[in-house]
Amino acid sequence: MGPLEGIRVLDLSRYPPGRYCSMIMGDLGAEVIMVEAPKGISEVFSMLVDDTAALYIGQNRNKKCVALNIKKDEGRDIFYRLVEKADVMIEGNLPGVLKRRGLDYETVRGFNPRLIYCAITGYGQDGPYAQRSGHEINFDGAAGLLCSIGYSDRPPTYLQSPSIAGSLGGTAQAAIAIIAALFAREKTGKGQYIDVSVTDGALFYHWLDGAQYLLDGTLPERVDSPTGSDVAWMNIYQARDGKYFTVGCTESFRWASLCRLVGREDFVPHHFSPVEKQKEIYQAFSQVFATKDRDEWLRLLDEADVTVGPVHDFEGLFSDPHYQDHKMVVEMDYPKLGKIKLLNTPFKLSETPAEVRSRPPLWAENTREVLGTLLGFSEEELDRMYREKIIE
Repeated sequence: MGPLEGIRVLDLSRYPPGRYCSMIMGDLGAEVIMVEAPKGISEVFSMLVDDTAALYIGQNRNKKCVALNIKKDEGRDIFYRLVEKADVMIEGNLPGVLKRRGLDYETVRGFNPRLIYCAITGYGQDGPYAQRSGHEINFDGAAGLLCSIGYSDRPPTYLQSPSIAGSLGGTAQAAIAIIAALFAREKTGKGQYIDVSVTDGALFYHWLDGAQYLLDGTLPERVDSPTGSDVAWMNIYQARDGKYFTVGCTESFRWASLCRLVGREDFVPHHFSPVEKQKEIYQAFSQVFATKDRDEWLRLLDEADVTVGPVHDFEGLFSDPHYQDHKMVVEMDYPKLGKIKLLNTPFKLSETPAEVRSRPPLWAENTREVLGTLLGFSEEELDRMYREKIIE
């Protein structure tokens, strides 16, 4: 039994922050019903509704898929009936869009006062940017995530994958807030509205540079080093075999161990020396690290209690024995593609485990099942609604 078993989630979102959030709900045991627009009226990228595309498959396991035309009165009435049986609703439209369709919180709560309604937008429901559309690169820039990434003499650099704003700013914030609201509902008996701003969430993760700026006005700066770090004690090094590894020696005793291991005890007093000395140390360390293969350095540095790790590409990542031991990839049968591999859930609970229970649904695969079983529509009614393009 998952910790959210018995919770039903309606997901009207189209983009990854909402879809990944509802996937987390599904991993934790909730019944998740994606409510899609019929393909003829859908306005989203094809890869978001193409049930053979990686973006669709990668964020829609543990869900059911219903295609319902909520622009039609009958389709909207069917959705209201789904709301009556739901615990959570997730949507990702610009402020005001669903109000014009009669699907805003004030309307749907009339059908279910216990509903947790989570709206995920780029900039929140109010403020000067509220009506501004956007994607990850826009949110990253607006939330100050790009200002210190890249070279000091070049433009800021956008890290497309993974998107910190999309994954942390939207998904984690929404998931945490929904679970908190469900917990609160157990005490109050009431649902509530959750306003998730992706950029607010991204800004919230400025726990280092942001805190420093608020404390004393220090501005983060882009670096001179091509590795993204100007300090030797936290940097990326290349081994003899061309592979890279990371060293992160914040603690003085680990820094001393590193210096002794590479035969440069003279660097021990210069742990936090200014940048010019750091560059000298980095070059010296780089020459030493180029004398052995990466795996040998990983072993030696581990034995010396120096914080170290490999720099993986995806081939190395998914073949790493550590992640294989953690079973971070699961394999499932998928009707259109045969055997597929999915990222496993990272949530490890001893008594109420999270798990990948079911494959991603084919697009609109569960329309008849959900509307027939959950709402009691007959086959004749479903056939009629299909002909009238209310459902697919």
